[in-house]
Amino acid sequence: MRPLLHPALSRTWRDRTTLQFGLTDTAGVVLDGLGAVEAALLGEMTGRYDVRALRELAAELGAERAVADRLVDTVLSAGVAVDADTCPQPVTVARAQPELSSIALRGAEPDGGVAALDGRGRVRVDVHGAGRVGAQVARLLAASGVGDVVVHDTTAVRDDDVVPGGHRPGAVGRTRRAALEHAIRADRITSPPPSAAAGDTTAQPDAAILVDAPGAEQNEAADLIRHGVAHLRVLVVETTGVVGPLVLPGVSSCLRCHDLHRTDHDPHWPLALDSYTRRPPPAPACDAATAATVAGIATAQLLAHLDGHAAAAVDGTIEVTSPYGLPRRRSWSRHPACGCGWT
Repeated sequence: MRPLLHPALSRTWRDRTTLQFGLTDTAGVVLDGLGAVEAALLGEMTGRYDVRALRELAAELGAERAVADRLVDTVLSAGVAVDADTCPQPVTVARAQPELSSIALRGAEPDGGVAALDGRGRVRVDVHGAGRVGAQVARLLAASGVGDVVVHDTTAVRDDDVVPGGHRPGAVGRTRRAALEHAIRADRITSPPPSAAAGDTTAQPDAAILVDAPGAEQNEAADLIRHGVAHLRVLVVETTGVVGPLVLPGVSSCLRCHDLHRTDHDPHWPLALDSYTRRPPPAPACDAATAATVAGIATAQLLAHLDGHAAAAVDGTIEVTSPYGLPRRRSWSRHPACGCGWT
């Protein structure tokens, strides 16, 4: 164990005995009652010295060796230090370091986020639909450490698919899947799992994202439910982007549940949905800002699930409407008439 004060947190001495880590309410921590010995020990928590060396330093300063043990326990439990022995060398993870820092700040694990990022690297996520939003989601997943991102979309890239963070101008005319393969490889910050390296796409994914027009994803969703695969629905309709639900088969509400709830509220909903699916508008709206916002929220929701957190899109949808782009969450529940809840 070689304690290292968290490299993603700023440090401010409020006074001679009070040290503040970080700046925000979510990550900030204040340690008070610190003396000269503790201040000196904190100054040496650079990842160079192990706990034994810190104990000896405490003794040299005239304090009990246990002072070092207590201080190490305090900073680790507070989440303001990590163990340099379990953190990767900066040279090998320069592109991954911001991701590692964010993961580490969300928990108190002493490895600096390494285990969680390794877990992402062993995961396969399928992205169904790779237009303006889906292409960004696929690339963001790779840039966030997901080891295998498989795109399901053989549609040719059009001029209006091109957007920063998604398809590039030179991709026009190629299939969306082929156009994204190189970008995903370039964006990836973890090594792909053996199945990805071998090109095996026959097995079921760990999770999937359905990015398409409303109603068009029902067949894929039904297949994913049968195989017990978690899946997130994402779409932009007119000026509103919708992320959710994140369906956990057998646990949470599904896409059909949501349609049944809408039908209870508006009996003409199935007619409107069928009409939209069969005859979509010739020039659907999806401005660049909304596409980027929706892609970011969708990626964050799926990563939260993969990392073991309770994602807000489970039994819910997160909706953003231009021009303001302020997200709001809408709660949903299983519908009693939907078979997904029957036991």
